[in-house]
Amino acid sequence: MNNKLLRINLTEGKIGNEKIPEKIIKQYIGGTGFISYYLFKELKEEIDPLSPENKIIIATGPAQATRIPITGRYAVGAKSPLTNHIIDAHCGGFVGPELRMAGYDLVIVEGKAEKPVYISIKDDKVEIKDATHLWGKLAHPTEDKIREDEEEPRMRVICIGPAGENLVNISCPTADLHHNPGRGGLGAVFGSKNLKAIGVRGSGKTTIGNLDKIEEVRKNILDRTKEAKDAGAGMFKYGTSNAVGFSNEMSQYPTRNWQSGEFEDHEKLSGVDLDEKYTAIRKPCYNCPIGCSSTLDASAFPWTDEKEIARPEYETMAMLGGNIGLSDIETLIHANYLCNQLGLDTISTGSAIAMTMEAVEKGLLSGPEFEGIKFGNKEKILEMIEMIAYRKGFGDILAEGVAQAAEKWGIEHLAIHVKGLPFAAWDPRGRLGLGLSYATAAVGASHLRGWPATSEVPKDKSAVDVVDSLIEQQDYKSLTDCLIICSFSYAIKGGFSFDDRKKMLSAMWDRDVPKEEMMEIAQRIWITKRLFNINQFDNYKPIEYDVLPPRFMNEPLPSGRAEGSKAFDTEEDFKKSLQLVYKKRGLDEHGIPTKKEIENLGIE
Repeated sequence: MNNKLLRINLTEGKIGNEKIPEKIIKQYIGGTGFISYYLFKELKEEIDPLSPENKIIIATGPAQATRIPITGRYAVGAKSPLTNHIIDAHCGGFVGPELRMAGYDLVIVEGKAEKPVYISIKDDKVEIKDATHLWGKLAHPTEDKIREDEEEPRMRVICIGPAGENLVNISCPTADLHHNPGRGGLGAVFGSKNLKAIGVRGSGKTTIGNLDKIEEVRKNILDRTKEAKDAGAGMFKYGTSNAVGFSNEMSQYPTRNWQSGEFEDHEKLSGVDLDEKYTAIRKPCYNCPIGCSSTLDASAFPWTDEKEIARPEYETMAMLGGNIGLSDIETLIHANYLCNQLGLDTISTGSAIAMTMEAVEKGLLSGPEFEGIKFGNKEKILEMIEMIAYRKGFGDILAEGVAQAAEKWGIEHLAIHVKGLPFAAWDPRGRLGLGLSYATAAVGASHLRGWPATSEVPKDKSAVDVVDSLIEQQDYKSLTDCLIICSFSYAIKGGFSFDDRKKMLSAMWDRDVPKEEMMEIAQRIWITKRLFNINQFDNYKPIEYDVLPPRFMNEPLPSGRAEGSKAFDTEEDFKKSLQLVYKKRGLDEHGIPTKKEIENLGIE
């Protein structure tokens, strides 16, 4: 790696380079590991996440910008204004590899600028520049204008739209026009610092590790990718939208604010339907042979004059589809486009809209402002997205987050979240032990923190039986997010195994890295994130936050493969399996890491 940290203090206007200590690289690798370490070490206790004391961290891993494919992602982290917990969100595209080519493994932005600014990074030339002419602009025009101003048509840009400027807690940055580190309100953290964007252009080459071993890893991945593609794997043609049918079949497709795991019109929202109605333009991330990311020819849409717009991913097709009772694919594409331009997390936005719709339909919210709000109302869906981004009317309440809005309106039982983070689009009532993953994740209800390796449903079964598998998969996912391998690497033949991770890290570090060392790194990261969360609250007991919403604990699925299933067979089974996770992770009965475990992992 470059072993180089770029630190930018917006309050003082200072820019400096630091060396990342070898010890930290060995203990945390990169990516989510770096984010967990630096947030834990540098953030004061109980800070306001929208204060200058919070920090934005953009982290790469050792494989970015090397010859190894499926490594185009990067991670963005901070203390979340939505949850007050740690957040690390991951994003595809080109920004991460471009940072490596510019010479940096890690960027930390701290403080707050007096007026709107953007950061320009061109190799070792780093500048803080005025962005008052960009403030108020949508995401796509912002990217275009920065490239024009910098005279760098290939500059990679991550920026916020109006939602981030308005400190909306479910806002997110947009990067490379169509990619988003979406979760946790990172857009609001940018906005709180008056930071409109970061533009990156690098001209260097990344040389690291054993080049012969790297070539072996590269060739192996490419060969297996070709085999999977030749076998007709849906990911290569339809991207993640291919998961709509599978999710619905597994009783995990969120429908009308999670009242069901099946949507009667799911086929109207499938990747097949998208492919038949619109022209897709393949837009793979950096050095990615899978190429699940695509745009759509926008000439089919009268509501935009752009040439191409993003093809919705699965999570969007669920949370802004079945979860809000919407079966019209063009409206869904339009909603996704608005979220990209305004800078909103589609998962959290869909959750906020769905909760409001259910509350209105059940008579829990009423008044002129809620007139016409019901599941599937196309006009109201688009209107509510704008209301949230600009904090208009009751959109100002939803902008605070699902949990916060539910508390204000007295509808907490309809708020589907963990630790304040709305659920990603996979119902835990459809898969044994998935609820434990959501409950124990440091960030809240993310679907990208490791699932137990089972397809069984929870009904009449104990989650205790999959605790070992869950912990193993959580650790494998941590390693994926440190190396920063794409989450969709499972699409290659045989999936991306632990042995693949081991060979990759060993090639990068030019030594054999034992499995025991790698699993210890993963455990260290998992514990460090938990320690960060503990530091950010007074008298924090994790067990009070490691919980699922009442709907998943008390309301069984009404139909489908998992009909009659709740997230756990009984409340007692949840408690028993949770305590087993705590024990195996080196935590006490409250979910707090023991002194012995902290010392064994060398966390200081």
